[in-house]
Amino acid sequence: MKAFVTGGTGFIGSHLIEFLLKQKETEIFALVRNINKQKWLNGLPLHFLQGDLFSIPPLPRDLDVVFHLAGLTKSSKSVDYYTVNQKGTTSLFESLTDQKIRPKIIYLSSLAAAGPSVGRIAVREDDSPHPLTVYGKSKLAGEEEALKFKGQFPLVILRAAAIYGPRDTDFLQYFKFIKKGILGSYTSKPKWVSLCYVKDLVQALHLSALRNLESGEIFNIADKTPYSWEELGRAAGRALRKKLKKVIIPVPLFYLGALFSEIAGKVSKKPNIFNRDKYRDMRQEGWMADVQKAKEKLSFETQYSLEEAIQETIDWYLKNNWL
Repeated sequence: MKAFVTGGTGFIGSHLIEFLLKQKETEIFALVRNINKQKWLNGLPLHFLQGDLFSIPPLPRDLDVVFHLAGLTKSSKSVDYYTVNQKGTTSLFESLTDQKIRPKIIYLSSLAAAGPSVGRIAVREDDSPHPLTVYGKSKLAGEEEALKFKGQFPLVILRAAAIYGPRDTDFLQYFKFIKKGILGSYTSKPKWVSLCYVKDLVQALHLSALRNLESGEIFNIADKTPYSWEELGRAAGRALRKKLKKVIIPVPLFYLGALFSEIAGKVSKKPNIFNRDKYRDMRQEGWMADVQKAKEKLSFETQYSLEEAIQETIDWYLKNNWL
């Protein structure tokens, strides 16, 4: 397999590349902005191609698959989400068209593009999308751009649930509170969320490349069991061997925390994941994904239990002095 990966130096991309390099007869080409900044990919046997989504370098004529993982998850400017997640996706397809190559495209989207679940009813792929946030709306716009090309390229779209694992910086902030012994919440009512360990997501990406599927298929990717935030926090507490104290944060303070975090990100020019959009996300009844379609058509099921995945993640954070 010859594979081209966008977003290869990131959290998910680096795990995917490490996995693919362990497969037989695999050659990897990774898109990087700065050829000297290879981050987690240093020393790995792959080809680095300098460029970005708006300047795709020449690609191998016999390329088999493109894993389009590059995307923007946080920004202080709404327009930036659409520039990268929507227009960047269009640019990638147009470049492939111009280069006259027709690889299979695996586009990594997000459950945020589908929108939240209502009560305990999980979101299906054929439900009408109703994204809440700018990020979710931009990822849905990226899906729509990709689907315009489904007649020209074999295309699979994966809507990933909340992804965590070693090298992730978003869940890290939550785990830092757990390490302090604080299990924070703004309500005593459980909020249910679908999760997926990064190594399970990598399996789904690989299966999508291998399976013969109708172009334009969309799959939810997550653990079949949804968890409450409290269950996640207590699993992290056990991994850290911490006795946790549950603290209910009043909703107004929770909102103010999101607002101040957003302002701080704008001032420092380092956007935080916790902002008013994230506050809006967390106020919903749930974010649960129905994964039956992925099980039936991809033969995908997560291999890691919550306990195993959290322990492995926490161990990595501790080993690398992130916690």
